[in-house]
Amino acid sequence: MLISARRHRLALGVAATGAALALAACGTDDPNPAEQEIAAAEDVEEEEESAEPDNGDFREGPVPDQAPEADEADLPPEPASDAPLGEILGWDGIERVSSFAKVADPDATADCPEIEGEEGESATCTITYLGEELEYSINVQSGGFMLNYTWELSGAPLQRDIVEDTLRVRAETEQVRCDMDEVILVAPGDDDVASCEALVDDTTRDYSVSIGDVGTLSVYQV
Repeated sequence: MLISARRHRLALGVAATGAALALAACGTDDPNPAEQEIAAAEDVEEEEESAEPDNGDFREGPVPDQAPEADEADLPPEPASDAPLGEILGWDGIERVSSFAKVADPDATADCPEIEGEEGESATCTITYLGEELEYSINVQSGGFMLNYTWELSGAPLQRDIVEDTLRVRAETEQVRCDMDEVILVAPGDDDVASCEALVDDTTRDYSVSIGDVGTLSVYQV
């Protein structure tokens, strides 16, 4: 936009010079039209500059090589294979929450009741993750040597920094902003949990954030 304004100024400046010479030959007492033309050019430049996107509120950061993911090395220690089943399933819950939220909490804990692993058995664990208490429900489909079960998670904390880094990768730009608190609690299947913008080549693009049924973070342009 600045280049465009300078071109307008240059063109108007040439026209103004011609007008000034013509009026000088006639001996007119009217105000110098060259000054009027220059002032008009400055007004055009100011208008064009004001039309540029206001990037003062965008949060700038480097574009990551890939979208954020939880680092398994930062998870709490995994229970031994002969540990009580409740401890093993509780740790699985911590891993799922971390995968959901895209960041691991080394201090996360899981409090599960005793679980025998019998068909039809159900239990609810309390997972403490980043200071939030979450419910992790388990329903055993079949027991024995190979335990099959379904699980359900009440939700997980989602950090603004995680969402914005995901958007930076998606939009391939450093300048982004999301209309959300620093941390929000989201659940699988939540739609439009946040609205975001990305500044790409001086153009603002709108994005929406949703959570898939299995906890997948989705950032898409609208």
